[in-house]
Amino acid sequence: MVVGYCDFNMVVGYCDFNMVVGSEGGLRVKQEPGFVAVSREHVTEEDVEIFSQVQELSSQRNGTMTITDSGRYPAVIEFGKYEIQTWYSSPYPPEYSRLQKLYLCEFCLKYMRSRNILNRHTMKCGCFHPPANEIYRKDDLSVFEVDGNVSKLFCQNLCLLAKLFLDHKTLYYDVEPFLFYILTKNDNKGCHLVGYFSKEKLCQQKYNVSCIMIMPQYQRQGFGRFLIDFSKSLNAF
Repeated sequence: MVVGYCDFNMVVGYCDFNMVVGSEGGLRVKQEPGFVAVSREHVTEEDVEIFSQVQELSSQRNGTMTITDSGRYPAVIEFGKYEIQTWYSSPYPPEYSRLQKLYLCEFCLKYMRSRNILNRHTMKCGCFHPPANEIYRKDDLSVFEVDGNVSKLFCQNLCLLAKLFLDHKTLYYDVEPFLFYILTKNDNKGCHLVGYFSKEKLCQQKYNVSCIMIMPQYQRQGFGRFLIDFSKSLNAF
């Protein structure tokens, strides 16, 4: 029996059950020699059960997931004061794509693998609004115009976030030809992302909107209609 990396066709590795399982796991496992070779024929049902339990403990400890019924990656994001269930998968880099929960800075949209990392990031981030000029303000609402060529990383992170809630979105990384209009709701902590729409800088068809997204916590409050009307007013100039 080997705990850690496991391929039941053939496993060769070093195993210290006291170190891997420990007192937290509460598993009673027979100690085996240091180097072990295990083939499928040597694996018992008890071995499989023990491996499954240890794998579950490991996933809880590291924040990773094994197999989920949802099929969404990540299944949940922490965004500001909200914990939001995602609707679709988004193509985050491989080291983040199998996490059960992703932690995002609600201002710069950087994604992280744990709350501790997010807390450290928050202390030094220094961003409290989108990296662009504010072109509209009324009461506690603002709109910022972000150039995908100037603030490329922010816009890429915005597109990856949007894909979690948009089924047919295909633009993630090639953001340079687009302008992004970010709607925020403001308080003394900063400008909180409500939603956005994007449009091509040079579009022969003169489309008002290429993509539009409202964060789930702000849906059904008229913000989608606001952004559509705002896009029409831009085209009037």
